[in-house]
Amino acid sequence: MTHYRETNKRLLIRALVVAGLMLSLPQWVMAETIAEMLNAVRSTVSSEEDQKKITPPTEKELELAERLFRRLFVGESGPDLRHKWAELGFELTGTRSESVPMLVLREMGEGATQTDFVGKGFFVFAIGRDSKTVLQVPHSFHDPGTEDLALNLMANNNFRAAVWNTAPAGLPTHPTLLPELYEKPAKDYMLAFTRAQMTVESDSHVVQLHSFDQKKMYSTSGSHADIILSGYGEQPNQAIGWLGRCLKKKLDFKIRTFPYEVQEMGAGTNMAGATYNAIGELMQKEESQGFVHLGMSGIFREELRTYPQVQKALFSCLSRE
Repeated sequence: MTHYRETNKRLLIRALVVAGLMLSLPQWVMAETIAEMLNAVRSTVSSEEDQKKITPPTEKELELAERLFRRLFVGESGPDLRHKWAELGFELTGTRSESVPMLVLREMGEGATQTDFVGKGFFVFAIGRDSKTVLQVPHSFHDPGTEDLALNLMANNNFRAAVWNTAPAGLPTHPTLLPELYEKPAKDYMLAFTRAQMTVESDSHVVQLHSFDQKKMYSTSGSHADIILSGYGEQPNQAIGWLGRCLKKKLDFKIRTFPYEVQEMGAGTNMAGATYNAIGELMQKEESQGFVHLGMSGIFREELRTYPQVQKALFSCLSRE
């Protein structure tokens, strides 16, 4: 009975905090949903020539962005922060349309002072949530279903923040080159976001959502897998171990861990079947145990869209509930 009263007390306090935050949100916070806001800024760049026009941020810009991301992670949202983000080509706004109020950092749109805003990314921060897990969608243009899945997860579940790419970054697909010869992508704002997250919350988790086509996998284990979990490198980290156990307990699907149970769709360098991942490399260098590279088959993504119980099981494991 005591435990029950304490739980209710914590829930009441949390509800009051969120309610207070909603009342204190500035007037510039909008009523749009995060899905509507993402759709409005999502780049339509498609050709290789158009992609070449996207200028990656400089080291100085990334350093400034990292400092500003830290301020967002601790809950700042004032006019000074908005002004500094505008200097980088971002608009800091928000929404009251989800289950909790959220701050939204998006590329400046039409009429902005800067015109080279394409491809900077779309970032969402939940206000009042106690989660230390963030979602990342690095390849939503190429990984079917990951964009919508992350929107659903972020809107309705316990995640601290989420980030989507807004330009169609190319995907490495079984290149014939040796792993050590892969060309590393340019540093971007998602990297600065992750550095800031790790500075503010060293024990935080990153869950990257990816998809794969079973028919294009080389091995039998890969072609039969529904979910492929990977950390970064040869040894699965603590987050992978925990998530694998949770998913196998709650889902009746074939869940495989790279590189032991399957040798494809993993993250790493100098490893057969693995592709370079800047976020994974960063977290490995910082000795973080929180990086998750989650690959989902087309069959599993369809089950997610169709059956609420599958969604609930996946969402509860990803949000570590």
